[in-house]
Amino acid sequence: MTTEQNGRLRLPLLLDGATGTEYMKAGMPSGVCVEQWAAEHPDVVARVARGYADAGSGIVYAPTFLANAGNLKGYGLSEQVIPLNTKIVSTVKQALAGRDVLVAGDMSTTGLMCEPFGETEFVHLIGIYAEQASALADAGADLLVIETMSALSECRAAVIAARQTGLPIFLTMTVDAEGRTMWGDDVLASMIVLQDMGISAFGLNCSQGPDDMVPLFERIAPYAKLPLIAKPNAGEPPLSPVQFCDKCARLMRRGVKIIGGCCGTTSEYVSALRHMIDSFDIARVNIAPADYDILAAGRNVYYLDNDLEYSKPITCEIDMADALLEASHESCDAVLIHLDTPDDGYRFSLNAHMVDMPVAFESESLEALDAALLHYNGKALVVSTSCELEREELEEVAARYGAVVL
Repeated sequence: MTTEQNGRLRLPLLLDGATGTEYMKAGMPSGVCVEQWAAEHPDVVARVARGYADAGSGIVYAPTFLANAGNLKGYGLSEQVIPLNTKIVSTVKQALAGRDVLVAGDMSTTGLMCEPFGETEFVHLIGIYAEQASALADAGADLLVIETMSALSECRAAVIAARQTGLPIFLTMTVDAEGRTMWGDDVLASMIVLQDMGISAFGLNCSQGPDDMVPLFERIAPYAKLPLIAKPNAGEPPLSPVQFCDKCARLMRRGVKIIGGCCGTTSEYVSALRHMIDSFDIARVNIAPADYDILAAGRNVYYLDNDLEYSKPITCEIDMADALLEASHESCDAVLIHLDTPDDGYRFSLNAHMVDMPVAFESESLEALDAALLHYNGKALVVSTSCELEREELEEVAARYGAVVL
């Protein structure tokens, strides 16, 4: 993050509102590739962007939402990732030239399912996101927003790819009232995994109105190390801009510092939020931090103390079901996975969904450890006491993936 970017990301921050519904009002047919339509209608894209900037948005999203090779393939446009992202970001940048407004390159789901539940390899997923992230950065995006995410695996892939650009990264997920995504990932566990992987802010968007988000932010705020984002829908039935704004103030009192609107919101909603934010004293919001020793996470959050007991070391194979089942019946705090080669990490990743307890890795190979942490869909533990590698080396590898060295 540059000094200029850091200075322009002063909190609280106001985002924009919906774009898709605004484009439909302007004549975009249903069922088309939104990103292709946006590239072909720069006048509409520019008008909507200026409308949000005029309403007070400090960050406007370029409508590059699904402009990745995974989604564009369905329209026969997989070779158009760079041209589409470049065109759309350039349009928004030109429309907002001379204004003190940041332009976010927008990224979202690929529509692909990662192994072992689908056929897409995790490293391939990273490559898809890296292509789009690079195109957005090269086109002049000031930051990257990864939004409306429903799978932790895709979140991790997108973050690993996006952080290669060096731009600030905002990430928001979409969850149900219980805080679970459509793939069963828990919002608190996901935040704990992602907030140590290099993102600048974490939060929620879409799927719910502001009232429904309140208990979710009450749950995650005590564990947040980063600014929290809320971009709720207008509600069902839709709230008025004033009603929406009043309810968003409740979110800010629960720790949200970056706010905007999603489906159904317009520049009128953003204008109301601008007035609310300008009079909101964020310094008076005080969220007591959660009390814990060690946190690990996968599909759930695991609270640990400093005196851990591990399972017997488990070697990695293609089919680890019996060994992992046996470990789950042991009287232990974490399952201990022994790694010899980089392939071991991949093998374990195909079996990791069978583990609902903290995962710890031990290895004499930094390459094997890196591969395991890359593929593991959670916040793992790295055991330093059982190997001859220097702790500093282990911490350097662990830091790339938010793992904890013990």
